[in-house]
Amino acid sequence: MFTIGVTLRVLFWPALFSIMFSCSMVNKVAVKSTAGIIYEGSDELLKENDYIFFKESAPANLKFIEGLWASDRSNKKLLTLLVKGYAAYTFAVLETEAYEDILNDEQSDKTLRVILNYEKAIKYGYLFLNEIGISKTQFDDKGFPAMLNEVFESQTSSDDYIALFYFAQALGSSMNLQRTNVSKMGKLTHIKVLLDWICTKKPDLENGMCTLFSAVIEASTPLILGGSKDKAMKQFALAQKKWPNNLLSRLSYIQFYLLPMLEEEEYQVEMKKLKILIDKWYNVQLGNDPKDQLNFSGTDQFNLFNALAMRRYNILKKIEKDLF
Repeated sequence: MFTIGVTLRVLFWPALFSIMFSCSMVNKVAVKSTAGIIYEGSDELLKENDYIFFKESAPANLKFIEGLWASDRSNKKLLTLLVKGYAAYTFAVLETEAYEDILNDEQSDKTLRVILNYEKAIKYGYLFLNEIGISKTQFDDKGFPAMLNEVFESQTSSDDYIALFYFAQALGSSMNLQRTNVSKMGKLTHIKVLLDWICTKKPDLENGMCTLFSAVIEASTPLILGGSKDKAMKQFALAQKKWPNNLLSRLSYIQFYLLPMLEEEEYQVEMKKLKILIDKWYNVQLGNDPKDQLNFSGTDQFNLFNALAMRRYNILKKIEKDLF
């Protein structure tokens, strides 16, 4: 009996470990398969024309992806989805909910939530960098911008551009909300060099958002730190010319260029133009006024941007008297 018991124990543990290892492998295969499906279909969210629907559904999707990532922490597709997801959700929803406070340069619970969630995107961005062989310490080094192009050329592929763009976007947006934070402002050169590198590689990335956000950062950078209003204006003009049905580019031009410059007359002109375009786009979404179909035919990929533009336009109109 003693011999049989020992034999059974000897056989039991290897068998158990084998089963556990096999289950782990099956789980990872399942996660990789699911991650691939979600990754390929993620751009469908951009076609959502209902801001409220997006606002209410996005958090659950992000937590689901985080659950998948917990089972496969080196999965670059899941990390890309998390960097993009938190950066995009924070920009689209939380910045919009805090829009009035942001425009009035007021710190509030709403603006702190914006920063909090941008930091989640940044956290996953650093984890993504680590997967491509770039440590947080290396990236944060003040001398890194000088060697960024060379490092990223040798250690990245085109599959990495989306994660890197949203990482830069989150860093830049968080910085814009914390301009008295010296450590955040110290990342300005990192952000601009990284954006320039990505946008040079793929100018059309994310339906032109790379070009648009480069314009936002340029317009937000003080002259003393190397900002150029002329360069920003040219970038905004390029974004509007290449992607005329992305109404968020017009809204961003108004917010980040005309308002800080106190250009009230041009502000009113641009707001009237934007209102006409928003009404045309919204009529198409409601199935009204067939002639407007020609203006926004085949542009569903801009629906979410346009829903944001409409939402933010209405907030601007409500408070515009206090902005000049």
